[in-house]
Amino acid sequence: MNAFQRVALVNVRIESRQRIPIGLLTLAACIKDSAQTVIFDPDPPGSAKETLRRGEDEQSLAEVAAFNPDLIGLGFMTQTRFRAKQLYDGLRRILPRAKIILGGVGPTVEPQKTFDLFKPDALVVGEGEKALAAIVQSGGWDGVPGVYIPGERFQPAEVYQNLDDIPLPAYECMPDFERYLCPPGGIRGKWFRRGTPMIISGRGCPYRCTFCSSCLMFSRRVRRRSVAGVLQEIRRLHDGYGVDSVYFFDDTFNVPKSWVADFCEALAQEPYRLTWGCQVRVNLFDAPLGKLMRRSGCVQVDIGVESGSPKVLKAVHKDETVEQIEEAFAACHQAKIAPMATFLVGCPEETWEDVALTKGLIRRIKPSFAEFFYLIPYPGSELYQQALEHGWLVDNSYEGRGMVDRPVMRINFSFAIRAFVLEYLKTRNIRDAMQAFVHALRRNYARKHYHGEHDKG
Repeated sequence: MNAFQRVALVNVRIESRQRIPIGLLTLAACIKDSAQTVIFDPDPPGSAKETLRRGEDEQSLAEVAAFNPDLIGLGFMTQTRFRAKQLYDGLRRILPRAKIILGGVGPTVEPQKTFDLFKPDALVVGEGEKALAAIVQSGGWDGVPGVYIPGERFQPAEVYQNLDDIPLPAYECMPDFERYLCPPGGIRGKWFRRGTPMIISGRGCPYRCTFCSSCLMFSRRVRRRSVAGVLQEIRRLHDGYGVDSVYFFDDTFNVPKSWVADFCEALAQEPYRLTWGCQVRVNLFDAPLGKLMRRSGCVQVDIGVESGSPKVLKAVHKDETVEQIEEAFAACHQAKIAPMATFLVGCPEETWEDVALTKGLIRRIKPSFAEFFYLIPYPGSELYQQALEHGWLVDNSYEGRGMVDRPVMRINFSFAIRAFVLEYLKTRNIRDAMQAFVHALRRNYARKHYHGEHDKG
């Protein structure tokens, strides 16, 4: 078969907020020398552009049609699958001769289900850089590792063991890249004139949280880019686009601690000042590391606390202790880094006593920002298997919910939300009052949609 000449990579987005599609930019970098490659990012239904017409995004699809690709790639997650199907159906209609392949976390954790729903030409399971490059260069997918087609022999995807071998993200493949650099940026409470692009400095997570399926995509072995390679990407953003802040989108930025220390020492020697944030594990975060990160420009870290109950932390295999959580937040405050804490509501084995422990922990650690999410059993995770075995699931649509809109499991959650709301209302704090308002809306939704189903069961 002849090689593909024109490739359209289409971002599947359900939020009106525009985030740089770093995954597609990396894929584009691997094929742009072999084919003319353009990344499209259609606004979702109901966004400011109001591009939706008769259930299809006519304007966005027309832009893809005008490019006239012979290969289209769609990457998505489980919670954006419904949006991917909308775009897929529209693209099939207006570009019947183009080949369409699917990839991302959603297809990776449920390849057969995804294939049955979409009926694509091919589907890539796992990391897609080498698979996509082989497909583009050969003009087909026969025998390409990572390509899943029902009834055919599947070979696991080949991956980059040395992440420095992956080209830097191809910003030039986005015709409207500038719109992603508008202020204020993605670091809470800060204003940046050129936004906050995302950078991925490593892949893989060695931990075993029951609600996470990241290991199916990137494995449990951590692969790190070199410090020099990450600095090269930062310099490109700073010098070429005037960027002065970034967010590291790694699952766990501080694995291993030694890499972070080397990176911070090197970044602090750069001639520009970069402000940055990241996600960290508390068991690998302490005061010396926090001070080093702050000196190099880190102003915020996101921490998945989940619960203040040792029993709940053990149930979700967090592999962290309450004491480690307290020490990490104390280290953040000492280093003047703003800690963002996230908590899960509706965990297995959670009781009133566990909620009280979480409330007490919140008062002790004093997070600069906090958010609460329903625990969602995503396909591919250990929690999902537990939910199936115990009959916890009451809703498996996953349509656009992320982890915030409504509960989906028949385990204790409504009392937990009420407890948090009441606690925040008592504080008379504006930030906490806003949190209470949001959670009151969620509680109302839960009462309507969960209890009706529960009463029927």
